[in-house]
Amino acid sequence: MTLGPVASCVGVPVNRVEGEAKVTGAARYTADTEVPGAVHAVLVGAEVARGEITAESMAEAAARAQAAPGVLHVLTPMNCPRLIPPPTDFSETWPVERRPPLSDLSVHHVGQHVAVVIADTSENATYAASEFALAYRRAEAVLDARAETELDGGDDDTAVRSGSYWPDHWVEVVDEKLQDHRGAAVEHAVPVRVSAHYATAATAPYPLELCATIARWDGDRLTVYDSTRWISGEKRLLAHCLGLPGSSVRVISPLVGGAFGSKVFLWAHVLLCAVAAREVHRPVKLVLTRKQMFAATGYRPRTEQDVTLLADAAGLISSTAHHTVTETSVVGDFCEPAGVSSRFLYHSPRLEVSHRVERINVATPSFMRAPGESSGLFALEVAMDELAEKVGIDPLELRIRNHVDIDQTSGRPWSDKHLLDCYRSAADRFGWAHRPAGTGSLRRNGLQVGWGMATATFPARQMAAGCQVSTGADGCVRFASATHEIGNGVRTVMTQLAADITGLPLSAVAFDSGDSSFPETSRSGASQTTATVGAAVTEAATQWRHRLTELAGSAAPTVQSLAALTPEQRAALTFSVTTSPTIDKRTAIRSFGAHFCEVEVDEQIGRAAVTRWAAAFACGPVLNPKLARSQLMGGITFGVGMALLERMPYDRASLKQGGEYYLPTHADRPDFDVEFIDEPGDDFPGPTLRGIGEIGIAGAAAAIANAVHHATGKRLRDLPITVADLMVPFGPRR
Repeated sequence: MTLGPVASCVGVPVNRVEGEAKVTGAARYTADTEVPGAVHAVLVGAEVARGEITAESMAEAAARAQAAPGVLHVLTPMNCPRLIPPPTDFSETWPVERRPPLSDLSVHHVGQHVAVVIADTSENATYAASEFALAYRRAEAVLDARAETELDGGDDDTAVRSGSYWPDHWVEVVDEKLQDHRGAAVEHAVPVRVSAHYATAATAPYPLELCATIARWDGDRLTVYDSTRWISGEKRLLAHCLGLPGSSVRVISPLVGGAFGSKVFLWAHVLLCAVAAREVHRPVKLVLTRKQMFAATGYRPRTEQDVTLLADAAGLISSTAHHTVTETSVVGDFCEPAGVSSRFLYHSPRLEVSHRVERINVATPSFMRAPGESSGLFALEVAMDELAEKVGIDPLELRIRNHVDIDQTSGRPWSDKHLLDCYRSAADRFGWAHRPAGTGSLRRNGLQVGWGMATATFPARQMAAGCQVSTGADGCVRFASATHEIGNGVRTVMTQLAADITGLPLSAVAFDSGDSSFPETSRSGASQTTATVGAAVTEAATQWRHRLTELAGSAAPTVQSLAALTPEQRAALTFSVTTSPTIDKRTAIRSFGAHFCEVEVDEQIGRAAVTRWAAAFACGPVLNPKLARSQLMGGITFGVGMALLERMPYDRASLKQGGEYYLPTHADRPDFDVEFIDEPGDDFPGPTLRGIGEIGIAGAAAAIANAVHHATGKRLRDLPITVADLMVPFGPRR
């Protein structure tokens, strides 16, 4: 029987299904979870960057803490059960630290977990942890990738490494080469050359919700409530490191209050919470402090980038070189893939891209919103503006002249690029045609005004996923996957998809997430959740509707007709599906966009304010324009912070506060004009669903830096742009 038409729920600006609970305070996050009998754990962090804790001081500190009021147990390297290191052949563990927590008394970075205190109340645990006063045999630490001092590599522990390395691919499951080369050297004289050094600061994800974990044992079965965005991977790793079968571990992730990279992987505190609960035979709650999150849950590492562009007199690029030096810890691997966008974004017959990673005595960095694109596009897009200035043409015109219709890394055509449409749409709405070419020529109310632009891009990824569907006696149909609601609106858009395909009203459909007992999905990151989980929901809803047609002979279900089904019929409408990636390999597929922004600069006080922003994005079908615009505005706001405010605030050698960590607030929000280019490809199958959580920040910091240059004439190549950079008589650092 042919399925009948359904009323469309997709493409409609539906409010968040959990929105009312959030704004009324009814929403519950991990730390809000009530587990009877729970006690509290507090972490103790190392105070030196490299060395070894003396056994005597550790024993004395543990004894003092144990004697404090309400203390149940103190975990240290001297009594912690041995944990199995993450498997080296399991790429999904990356970049989890190879060294299990509390392995020994050695210290490899400030803030490293060296003990855990468990007490009856959070206050008692905090007090007891403050009693730790440790003595160290200090060793010389390397705290800067640019430092001449090198680690001696004398550690016997194979989980600890030193020196630098040149990673080939970003991760094993993503074909993004970190070392790349194409084309022959340009031997003839090139009319125009831009070569400059760019730097980005270490920045923190800083989500509103602190990382929190609650662990409970029922015999040999472990249940973990965690603020994570990869419950399936966390379940596997917990089972591995604790020596348990996977069936003995369940991970529950309620609503997650922001992550931006900080909650993607199994961090050490989750393992320690599980061990603590097993030791005291009680459920244990552990909530990190804001200071601990700087050293314990990842961050965007610093980058030093050198970009060279060679072009003819008309601005057509003949050669691109983009070389990056970044940093990671000595106990974990991570590379900020800053140069990957330079491989394909603009016309360039010759290309050199390289990434070198220095192992230093800092905490392990990790993904942060648009890893690689955010930092790399800052360098590339500022360099493009510098090239436009040398050639003597408009920055937008330079990008149009260097637009290419194929992916130069693979030779495949783009499925639905639409970048030129993004340029035209955003430029028209911004009024870019009226931009004066000269710097410092716009003023308003005594302030200098500048206009800047940049290109945005981010990969389109899709992974395997599962979805279960169940049909209730009340006529409601529930879909579920082991994914996460991290503020991106996944519950809402999956409900819209399911309602659209089943033909049911939104009120009769629900989407559940956040439990590892649901069918497995990949991590909620890399802007892949919508494409990944959306494919599974689409398949489950399609199969459900076919089954209903076969059972009831109706293609127009209602809540009443579903409630009238027999138990046997409802059982036939309760099942699970698994989908595999379906991205068309004949073409290359990415999302693209364009940023145009206005800044006001007051050089008397060194202040820059972003006042106006027009942007357009081609990201495939838009399931919910209201939530999509919110995601993009949030990403752009991240770019404002990256450009003007954010820098890790402490001395790496002590973690002592060296200043506040400034974030953009509503007062820093520009007037937004965000539009989508929602058109299918012409020659190939239409675009798959794509996520948009990260493309908003890609290129945003460069647009601001370019606008500051237009306002002041100062070419600033280090982020963040500071008061000293902008004030008269101070000039740029470079």
